[in-house]
Amino acid sequence: MITAKNITVTTTAKKNVSIIEMINNKIKKEQENSFGITMLFVMISTMISSISIGLALHDGFSFPIVALSATTAMGTNAAAFSQSPFKYVVWLGLISIITNTLLVFLQLPKLF
Repeated sequence: MITAKNITVTTTAKKNVSIIEMINNKIKKEQENSFGITMLFVMISTMISSISIGLALHDGFSFPIVALSATTAMGTNAAAFSQSPFKYVVWLGLISIITNTLLVFLQLPKLF
């Protein structure tokens, strides 16, 4: 702030917000709904992981895909059931959902 003879000039700099900060801010806002959101993450993560593992077992066996899918889904489940902080459950759920969705799209050509 600069002041000169009754003239005040205020400058504000716009802060760049990263996607991680945006997610963390949303987590803080939704802390009251943590139980329902946790259950949604567990269900959606497990559902997408099941599809990914099913595709990995279809017409052959792909151990790396099965291991990655099962690990990410069970990580979300373990965090939720062990009553870890809500932030950990959300981040593990997002990682599981994104990873398994990419694996599903990667394996879809095996069906045709």
